Amino acid sequence: MPKGGTGSTAGTGGANGGKGGMTTGGTAGMATAGKGGSGGAGTGGAAGKAGAGGSAGSATTCARWPTAQGSQSVSSTIEVSGVYDGGLKRFSGTGELGTATQGEDQDPLFDLSNNSTLRNVIIGSPAADGIHCNGICTLENVWWEDVGEDAATFRGTAPSLTMTIRCGGARNAADKVFQHNGNGTMIIQDFVAQDIGKLYRSCGNCDPQYARHVELINVDVTNSGPLVGVNENYGDTATFTDIGTSNVDAICERYIGNDTGAEPESTGDGPDSAHCLYEASDIHGI
Repeated sequence: MPKGGTGSTAGTGGANGGKGGMTTGGTAGMATAGKGGSGGAGTGGAAGKAGAGGSAGSATTCARWPTAQGSQSVSSTIEVSGVYDGGLKRFSGTGELGTATQGEDQDPLFDLSNNSTLRNVIIGSPAADGIHCNGICTLENVWWEDVGEDAATFRGTAPSLTMTIRCGGARNAADKVFQHNGNGTMIIQDFVAQDIGKLYRSCGNCDPQYARHVELINVDVTNSGPLVGVNENYGDTATFTDIGTSNVDAICERYIGNDTGAEPESTGDGPDSAHCLYEASDIHGI
């Protein structure tokens, strides 16, 4: 499971606090358990306190499958601009969003504008089309209990855009977890998934098409079809680092994509030097 980052050291005026929980004005590193710091030499400073000008960070735990802290029904899409912290409540669709099918063109529970962050959210069932990201966005500590059409869709249009998913998990996806329809790069880090069709798919028949990129780092997947699907004719790439698998059909499958809406043709799977970029040492059992 997700390996936590190391937080910043507490500032002067106090001893060095436990890393992973405090910062000097910054955001705490994500960790299952931070590394303990050594006692500092600050006079009169209480061990573990933030230094002058700093404040204790709002640490995000990367515990596997956290317990929901309450529930909220979503009858119309929640528009997110900036940062939305769900407090680890379970959000489930109702009314027009009360769907759990694979029907196309469903609305999402959350719609993120450019430069937005969604954190500390559990997506329950029904989940409609999960989350849409319309530019640079971050999903942090977001968990899908029962994926609807897709867990999240990246819809940005510029090659410089990045969608980052870190510290989260998804279960029960009849098809894809993450759908990449737009341009740019998707980063999936410190993530677990089980009982899914695919973890990531670069759209095989969208109009327009782009060269899309995905990076997977510290990801564990159990019971899946091909982990990743990319379009070789549009220059897609997928990189893999520290990937744990159990009962996964393939790591990376290549397709000939199109912009006509036709079903794309598979050309095979496995590592190569252009699109599916990994070595045997990057993959391990779980």
